[in-house]
Amino acid sequence: MKISNILLLAGCALCLLLPGKTNAEDANRGVVLTANDVSVRLSGTLQPRVTFASDDDVERVGFGVRRMRVRLSANISDRMGVFLQMEGSGGNATWLDIRGEYYLNNNLTLRTGRFVGTQPRAYARTGHAVIDAIDRPAISDMWARMTIGADGRDYGVEAIWSDVNREFRAFLHNGHNQLNYRQGLSNVPSTGGVKTEGFAFSGSATWWPDQRNGLEVGAYASVNTSQNPLTAIGGVGRNYYSYSANVYWGPQPGDQPFRLKADFIGISYEDVEPFGQENYLGASLFGAVLAAPHIELFAMGEYWYADNGDADSSGRMFGTVGASYSLSALQGRPFALNRIIFTYGLRTLESDSIDFDDAAHVFMMQAQFYF
Repeated sequence: MKISNILLLAGCALCLLLPGKTNAEDANRGVVLTANDVSVRLSGTLQPRVTFASDDDVERVGFGVRRMRVRLSANISDRMGVFLQMEGSGGNATWLDIRGEYYLNNNLTLRTGRFVGTQPRAYARTGHAVIDAIDRPAISDMWARMTIGADGRDYGVEAIWSDVNREFRAFLHNGHNQLNYRQGLSNVPSTGGVKTEGFAFSGSATWWPDQRNGLEVGAYASVNTSQNPLTAIGGVGRNYYSYSANVYWGPQPGDQPFRLKADFIGISYEDVEPFGQENYLGASLFGAVLAAPHIELFAMGEYWYADNGDADSSGRMFGTVGASYSLSALQGRPFALNRIIFTYGLRTLESDSIDFDDAAHVFMMQAQFYF
């Protein structure tokens, strides 16, 4: 690594570690306005970062904004709600979530719109503000890019039944988050838009033995017949099955003195001649310890395996170590809200054996401001 890059990263770390006040409230605060039977909450997140990467003998360093999000939620009545979320990490802004909810009773909720539906726990169901190591596990990123898309949303309808110990989700969705099907009689043809073949159905179950404290066990399965472009091989989209399982001891940063998280993710694509069936499997193991009430140290190891049909199988490893420095914990607020996170990550080349030669290296530092 060049001396100038080391000095830049060190200088940024020193500036961010200087004592200061934070404006974040806890995760259920924000700005709340109430009139008649309507309650509106406005909140947001800012995540600036600096990154140094070395990959294939090329080095780069630079500043960026991973996320700038503004959220608006409204309770229209005791039985109806709306959730909107906008993201603008560059020069443009876009709506990520546009979701309506109807609460049938204390246990059953129906959702519809574009939102994070049932999927592997390691991906977007782990909210952006409570990601452990700046980025979600690499195996969950790989899953999203090969299935429904990188932002983890889709258009559909979902039913959620839950109590303090259990949660069951069923999600009927388009299967490709770029398909916003809204044609009408005035459209010629009325069957236009992004072309897909069918629907997707996903389901999940989660169990908390101690009423959502400590241990969490979950499983997910999905069948997707949309044959969307993300699944294409040789120009042909494919049906696929997707599945995952997770066991978490302390799901969120700073939850408890010691945390352990294990994730398993798989994808199985249908046969497409002459490529044959393809299967992908990923496993991730994460551990963290509180070195102080406001400092958490963590490490994560991952493996991604590809059975490439008629081609040779291959795999790659990912390793991450880092630390979270919580400004909000210093003020007696939840650990995950306002943080500075440091990580070093390593990725091996795709190969039929584990080979750490010519590995990619990434150093990142990200600040999080949550209000």
